Amino acid sequence: MARLAWWRTSRVIESFAPTTGRVLGVITLVIGAVILVDIIVEWRTWPGLTTAAVVLAVSAFVWLALVRPSVVAYPDVMVIRNILSDVHVPWHLVESVAIAPVLTVVAGGRSYRSSAIAVSGSDRRALRRAQRASVEAATQRIPTSAAELVNRPTTPADLGPSQYVVTRLTMLAEKHAEDSKHVTEVQRHWRWPEFVFIAVMVALAIVAAQLR
Repeated sequence: MARLAWWRTSRVIESFAPTTGRVLGVITLVIGAVILVDIIVEWRTWPGLTTAAVVLAVSAFVWLALVRPSVVAYPDVMVIRNILSDVHVPWHLVESVAIAPVLTVVAGGRSYRSSAIAVSGSDRRALRRAQRASVEAATQRIPTSAAELVNRPTTPADLGPSQYVVTRLTMLAEKHAEDSKHVTEVQRHWRWPEFVFIAVMVALAIVAAQLR
């Protein structure tokens, strides 16, 4: 049974960033960095250490919740990076990809969800544009066949961010199914480094609060 290491060494084909929240997360991390610099320069006391530990713990949580989540495509697997764990899904096991209302991948009879990819305002606007374009096309001329209108090709401009991800992942699953057959199962890897870091920072904040 083939196993994957919890880290990846092969090349990234494509990476899909969160459709919402990442900008807020980055801004929060920048603010946290500014606070830490101020503590190092001006506030080197026990209360300062307590505050620094709390800021680091919160920053690590923001990293896990808002910045790090994503979906990354490798030649043999799709890696769904969520808050608590990474799920490695071999392409040949992917049965379907959909937004309901977050990205849902069905593989091996089970559903795996990504907190990073969800329906956004851009998706709703893209859907309204596509609907208007279909109505305009139907009123401007009569299709030569019923299938011509129903099966009219969708252009990239018609797709919102989340639907683009669904389309690309579906294409990649079909393209790389043969390349992934050496991986026989879906694998989950927990984010222990971040968990340990947050626990250590919380413990440090408690100890520093007692010593001030």
